[in-house]
Amino acid sequence: MKKLQLFDNRTGEPANPKTLLSYKIKGGKLFFDFIAYDSSLNSYSNINNDELYKGDVVEVFLDVGKEEYYEFEVAPNGACFVAKISCKTPIFIDKSCFKCKSSIKNNDYYVTMIIDLDILNPDNHKIRFNAFRIETRKIRQDYILEALSPTLCDSFHVREKFIDL
Repeated sequence: MKKLQLFDNRTGEPANPKTLLSYKIKGGKLFFDFIAYDSSLNSYSNINNDELYKGDVVEVFLDVGKEEYYEFEVAPNGACFVAKISCKTPIFIDKSCFKCKSSIKNNDYYVTMIIDLDILNPDNHKIRFNAFRIETRKIRQDYILEALSPTLCDSFHVREKFIDL
């Protein structure tokens, strides 16, 4: 799997801190591997489907050709968020379509996501996606947004910027 680097979501410039992503489809499943370097390791919560995006997190948005799309998040502590986004509102779904693993080494964290396409995309629609990282910095009271395909704004929820899988 080729490692791709995420970019600053607001400017499109190379991101700092660096985040690498690789992905593949195998046996009806979609695999994502993230390496989030130089993190503050600020997990907002250890409760699944909590507002994890208020802390450090990596995310995948997946569009399978319907009116809604799916959002998957994993924090450094392994907490996850699994929802369908419909009319800008998250609707939590059965997590049987999603597995994840997170590990920490020094100030870096590693996340593997496995998404079961046989469950989410049984009709084999064309798949579009985007991948993201939110990194908080407690000292500056701000946050860093990174994206594989930058939306060039403060939001990740821009489907026009999703890319073909």
